[in-house]
Amino acid sequence: PRVQTAIKVQNSKENGLGLPLPAGIVRVYQIDAAGERQFIGEDRIPHTPRDEEMTLVLGTAFDVTAERRQTAYRVLGDRLYESSHEILLRNHKAEAITVAVQEHFGGDWEILSPSHPYKKTDAFTATFDVPVPAGGQAVLTYTVRVRYR
Repeated sequence: PRVQTAIKVQNSKENGLGLPLPAGIVRVYQIDAAGERQFIGEDRIPHTPRDEEMTLVLGTAFDVTAERRQTAYRVLGDRLYESSHEILLRNHKAEAITVAVQEHFGGDWEILSPSHPYKKTDAFTATFDVPVPAGGQAVLTYTVRVRYR
């Protein structure tokens, strides 16, 4: 799987914004070590009222990788199964990061024995926030039980 780089920005006065923003392309720049602005990505936003949060997906990370593999699968009954997964995250950056791993499931699902806390972000998605050290790696493991009606 490809790792996307994203930032969350509050459209507030404190962040130098705080105005209704029209739909369109937002370009993001970062100051480099020489004090120059470097383009780091862009995203299209919808009309955004002031004081609302925006998530800008800036592109695919080239210095963070992910490897996903299924480690077990069991049929427990009619329309009921469990599968176990392992996701290896590698961070080649000089600073520690947190990777939000989003896993999508159908049916009625329940996460069993996760290695990291997760949030049920909607009916079909679990999001795990996995800290990954600078120049290091982290492993996310979990088992999911799914029932189809």
